[in-house]
Amino acid sequence: MPGAPSPILSRLRTDLPATSVLPSQPPVPVLTGGFADFALRVASPSPDSADAALVAEWMSRPHLVETWEQPWGPERWAEDWRAKLATTYSVPLILSLRGEDIGYMEIYRPHRDEIGAVYASEPHDLGLHIAVGDPELVGQRIVGPMLGALPPALLDADPECRVVVGEPDHRNGRVHAVLRREGWIDRGERQQRPDRRVRLFLYGEDAATR
Repeated sequence: MPGAPSPILSRLRTDLPATSVLPSQPPVPVLTGGFADFALRVASPSPDSADAALVAEWMSRPHLVETWEQPWGPERWAEDWRAKLATTYSVPLILSLRGEDIGYMEIYRPHRDEIGAVYASEPHDLGLHIAVGDPELVGQRIVGPMLGALPPALLDADPECRVVVGEPDHRNGRVHAVLRREGWIDRGERQQRPDRRVRLFLYGEDAATR
C-alpha cells in the first residue's frame, strides 16, 4: 500500500557476488552546455537540512503520489538517504534550476537493484529516477530534454558504463514517448516484481543488445 512502512533499501539485491559491488558510489554528472543552469547536489539527511521536508512535500503531490507511490514523511526520507549513502548502490540528489530546488533524483547501479535481474545487467550500468516537484514545470519541456542530457553525462562520468537504464511503469505512456524521442531504446515490458511491471528503456552502446 502506498505510504506503508517498507524495509530500507528493499530493492537492493543481496544475492550477488562481492565482485559485483563496486567500491565507489555512482557518479554525479556535471551538466553543461544548454543545461548549465541546472545543478545536482547530494541530498542531506541531516536534521539541520530542509531537504527531507522538501522532498516529502513534493512526494505528497498527486502527480508524484501516482508515479512514485512514496508519500513518505521527512523522517522516512532521511532514513532512506542515510541507508543509500552508507552503500555504493545509490545516491540521492536534489536537482536545482538557477539556484532553485525543483526536483529529486536518484542515480543507482541497476546490477545491484531488483531491475538488474530482468535484463542482462553489468556492474557498471547506471540507472536514474527523476521527480519534478512542480507539475507545471513538467509541461515546460524540462523533464524531456533532461532525460536526453543525463545519459550522455552519466556515460562520460563512468567510462566503463555502456548502458543507462530507465524503468517507468508500463502504463506511463507519456514518459515512454519522451524517452523514445530523446534517443532511449525501448526494450519492452518486464515484470520487475510481482506487484510492479515496467517498460525497460536503455541508452548507450549496448542498448540494443542487452
